Amino acid sequence: MLSQQLLIPQRTPYALNNTIFTSPWAVSWQRLYRQVFWLSDGQRDVRRLATLLHKPEAVVEQVIKELTVGGFTSMQVEKKVLVMDVALLKQSFEMVIPQKGIFAHSFYQRLFAYYPETRQLFAHTDMKRQEGSLMATLATVVAGVQRGDNLTPTLQSLGEKHQHYGAMPD
Repeated sequence: MLSQQLLIPQRTPYALNNTIFTSPWAVSWQRLYRQVFWLSDGQRDVRRLATLLHKPEAVVEQVIKELTVGGFTSMQVEKKVLVMDVALLKQSFEMVIPQKGIFAHSFYQRLFAYYPETRQLFAHTDMKRQEGSLMATLATVVAGVQRGDNLTPTLQSLGEKHQHYGAMPD
């Protein structure tokens, strides 16, 4: 069972921009799914949604899980402060650098094996260049962590690019 106190469903930008306003099939959702979706504003927890809809928490929980798996909502969890061991991160990355080509190639092979639907996102991509981009991005992140940079804008920009290429939140 989900921890209702910590999990707060929120509609994803993908759902708002690309599905709900442009796709007629969303109106075919069962009423409860539409209600949960529209009440998922990132301000109410599972218990509050169940109360508002006069439904058992377990039922609302299941609807939220299904909407989340579909990429229509995401679950916001209380912010946690993570302590990063910068030295260990750098040391780990330095172990990868001598075999960066093998590492990057293996990364994409595993991606395609575990998520075959992602292969189409790279149909017209020079994979050697893509592997180089992966390693350059990782190097940028590691260097930024070492310097204590705020990487949020950089990573958000990267996420927006991936969304433009067709990557889905899940």
